[in-house]
Amino acid sequence: MDGVKATVKEVEDGLSMWSDEVVTLQSTVKTLRKELSDLKDKCDDMEGRMRRSNIRIMGVPEGPDSSSTTAVSALLREALGMDKDVIVDRSHRSLAPRRPGGNPRAIIAKLHYYQDCVEILRRARTQAPLRFNGQPIAIFPDFTTSVARARAAFTEVRKLLREQEGIRFGIRFPARLCITHNGEEKEFLDAAKAMEYVNEHIINV
Repeated sequence: MDGVKATVKEVEDGLSMWSDEVVTLQSTVKTLRKELSDLKDKCDDMEGRMRRSNIRIMGVPEGPDSSSTTAVSALLREALGMDKDVIVDRSHRSLAPRRPGGNPRAIIAKLHYYQDCVEILRRARTQAPLRFNGQPIAIFPDFTTSVARARAAFTEVRKLLREQEGIRFGIRFPARLCITHNGEEKEFLDAAKAMEYVNEHIINV
């Protein structure tokens, strides 16, 4: 019995020690998760700021020099009716592998002046649909992957809102859906909550 009691005491001491270790590890993991989340948010913010003057051009057929800075500048002037040549610092096709017979890869262009980027995106919205050399094209902001994914989550909600009259809506950066209905503005970060609000207060009223 004395031997059993001694063994049980050793086991209890060991379990107590490992329990303390687990508590310490849980606290460490919690701290590391927060630091990782903060670093990810900071990286996303820095990447987003680096892309502020970038645009993404879809639908331009691939060919020799079709994505050069000179070609992109000429494309923007012709497709959008710009009264001057836009200075393009760099431009290239997206890094996705080229697929024979597939859609042309997007052109990503960095503009020299942020004001030009704002004006081009404004014209792209107001003059849509756009065409260049007989082909339909589209021009969008060059968002980071996480921002693009977050904004895409609101696609179904926006489709429903387009069918309603007297509703104003839009997405603010990075991914906040704003809806103005009956003089009241609502802002959503969660697509599911936005869909629930639209169904309850706009469609099924």
